[in-house]
Amino acid sequence: MLHKKLIYIVLIVSFIACSSKNPGMSKDEIVRTLDEQAMRHETAVKAASAAMPEVTEDYTPPAGIKYRAKIETVGVKTLNVQAALKNVRSMKVSELGTLRIHRTGALVPMGGSLMSVEEGYLLNGYQGIYLLDKGFKLIKQLFKNDVVFQRDGKRGFFQLRTLLQSVYYDNAHKQIQGVYAVRDHKKNKSRTFLAFLPWDVLTAATEPLMEKDIANSIPLQGNLGHGGLFKFTPEGFIRGIPYSSRFYTNELKGDTLCYFDPTHSPDYPPSESAGSVRNGESHHIYDYQGKTRIRLAYDNTLYQLENASTLKAIYRLDFGSLQRADGQKVIGGSNVDDSYFVDRWLETDRHLFIKITKGYDSPNARKAKSVSLYSLIYDKRSGDFFALPPESNSEKPEFPYLTADGEPNMPFYPDGVVGNIPYTCLDAMKMKEKYPDVLKGQDIPDDELIVLTIE
Repeated sequence: MLHKKLIYIVLIVSFIACSSKNPGMSKDEIVRTLDEQAMRHETAVKAASAAMPEVTEDYTPPAGIKYRAKIETVGVKTLNVQAALKNVRSMKVSELGTLRIHRTGALVPMGGSLMSVEEGYLLNGYQGIYLLDKGFKLIKQLFKNDVVFQRDGKRGFFQLRTLLQSVYYDNAHKQIQGVYAVRDHKKNKSRTFLAFLPWDVLTAATEPLMEKDIANSIPLQGNLGHGGLFKFTPEGFIRGIPYSSRFYTNELKGDTLCYFDPTHSPDYPPSESAGSVRNGESHHIYDYQGKTRIRLAYDNTLYQLENASTLKAIYRLDFGSLQRADGQKVIGGSNVDDSYFVDRWLETDRHLFIKITKGYDSPNARKAKSVSLYSLIYDKRSGDFFALPPESNSEKPEFPYLTADGEPNMPFYPDGVVGNIPYTCLDAMKMKEKYPDVLKGQDIPDDELIVLTIE
């Protein structure tokens, strides 16, 4: 196998280097040790992938859907958005906890997302996947994407070639799962695969693995499409139909388990003549206390996936008389200046953090001040649902922050949650620009990732 050859080569190089430090080690002992380590590596790969289904390149999932969808709405908690927008009050950073600044040591410009693992955290960015310790310090890079990054002044650009997306840590099988596409330039088409990277192989490798090193993969029928809903689950994966609120649950090899259409809203595909398409609203999908939670684009309900065939409504946003954004109008280019969009949805055991915009948010809209930005917080314990005061010191509209207090003297609003910890990721260049006094006097590369947490 490719992994065995790669590790064998690495071990040979390592032992050549080490043999100069251990001149008493004979050639036969070196070869014997190489064989033993290569065998242990091969055994680890087989053990980690034993539970994965074997699927051939030409495998076609059987027709039909295994289960009938069930949607439970009893007990859903309704949150009054219209009232919250009128209930404006500040909240201090210290009311959430202690703000901490973590220099990761990872050169990951433009941020990334975090997920918990036993050793600490996985950082997933455009450049690849990194393992951080429990103090958010870099241990090593595990996987390297085929990308090129360039800076033009304060702006950064990525040229994406091969990218592992929808990264997920499967604790049961001790592996990282992801999705990647391989381009067939002769046919001018792409083929999408599900990738399975054994944890033992990733952590033992002396160099980050790349797409060519993926030994276990399953072909995915069709492509995901732009902005499509996709997430791995313990049973397999969730896959959405682009520009719609409809999705399927599937086994890993692609067999369809269930079909969901919870909103019964019309699809909103762009017309064939459309030159550029507004991104509009995104799906929000995340894991919470071992379950997958989903808020579909342009929908007001957060669901929990109880199993492959059951959705349970947990929260529902009530916009009252406010005009809600509509997918067909947004994609079709209609005027949506008076429409409300759900921009962000995050959850901890104590709070919901929800960002909402009035009007379509874009750099041009902010420059023209034609969009209004709101940061809402729901306190699960007290039931208080409120909006933070608008930012008054910025030249262009910004989402409001929690008020700075104590040290470091910085405002905060999370961009993610990991292990019940609210966090924000930004590179040092952005950190120096927004909070010049915080890193003052520190020799830190512009591309180093900074993680801000509330603990």
